[in-house]
Amino acid sequence: MPLRPLTLLYGRNNAGKNAVARALAIFGASLAENTSSALVIPPEILREGSFKDLAWRGDAGDYSFDLGLRWDAGQLREARYTLDSASSRPAYIKELRLRDEDGTELWAGVTPPDRPMRPQSGHVGEDVSFEGLLPQDPKVPILRELADRLADLQGRIRWLGGLRTRQRRLIERGGGATLNLNADGSNAASFLIERPHLLADIKDFYAELTPARDLEVKEVLNLGHRITLNLKNQATFDIDLVDTGEGMAQVLPVLVAAALAKHEEPGALLVVEEPENQLHPDAQALLARHLCRIAARPAPPTLVMETHSQAFLLGVQLAVAKGLLPAERVGLVWVDQDANGRSTITSVDLESSGHPRAGWPVTALATELLLASELAEVNLKRAGDP
Repeated sequence: MPLRPLTLLYGRNNAGKNAVARALAIFGASLAENTSSALVIPPEILREGSFKDLAWRGDAGDYSFDLGLRWDAGQLREARYTLDSASSRPAYIKELRLRDEDGTELWAGVTPPDRPMRPQSGHVGEDVSFEGLLPQDPKVPILRELADRLADLQGRIRWLGGLRTRQRRLIERGGGATLNLNADGSNAASFLIERPHLLADIKDFYAELTPARDLEVKEVLNLGHRITLNLKNQATFDIDLVDTGEGMAQVLPVLVAAALAKHEEPGALLVVEEPENQLHPDAQALLARHLCRIAARPAPPTLVMETHSQAFLLGVQLAVAKGLLPAERVGLVWVDQDANGRSTITSVDLESSGHPRAGWPVTALATELLLASELAEVNLKRAGDP
């Protein structure tokens, strides 16, 4: 699945698109330092379960799988891990294969029971140990390139879930130096206080709504801060964000995460589930335009949006057609599931006209058109009845 500056994940419920989004979050967590397992699943994803609760059920007892990564530059173009979590030991790297642009294998290693990885026959080098997915102090140049590439991604992959917690009415100051956005967005309002340089971007979104609204941070003496959202011409209303429509509060963590990716995290990969949650289609289209502006920057982050919204897609298509966002910076992904439970991914790019290129399923996002067509047929038949 190619990752563009703006990648949109679509699919029916339970087709597998959440699994794709969360796989990126799991990959990011598995790059952390001092981990004893090759597979680290954030607790927000694990939900008091184990990997076996999340694993593919089609092949009983087989909990091994491949994780493949590809790059478009450098000698190393593909790293393919085979991970195993079936044994009593923590998940480990069973096999690793590294390939160049032509698919030629540059290095391969296997992990014997309870030992570091050793090079396969025909490949030079000493045994290699790993922390998470990162090889530790490798002597082979191609392994050093892999280690450098993965180390460069450490801390840059962020995941924001689709079920976001409402902000508190009163936010205390503190902890700004080490503030990290929670996966449920519960501390998003704290960033408006601790990182005020992010506020302008976030205010811009609310100001473009109809009618326009003004987001403000107001200090409450000796107590903390309030976040208010008022009509532009009715500042005296003094309404707290927690008392506004649900969509206005749900979108705040999305805006904060995007602003962080834009201003503070060069090379960030931000994954957001249902950014349109609780938003009217008008606001969904505005959110799409807001994110398109970030994706159009000279050195953009990578934004992956898992969404059901047709208005969001149309907003992106319109930005491309108007020349506000280069078509090559957008990727469309359709995730579908067959009757046997296996999911497949279809990835396509956009034309400069904003239309998807060949390969985009005809039935994708066609429900509204099909329902309208069915309604028209029913009414035509009714009109023709005596």
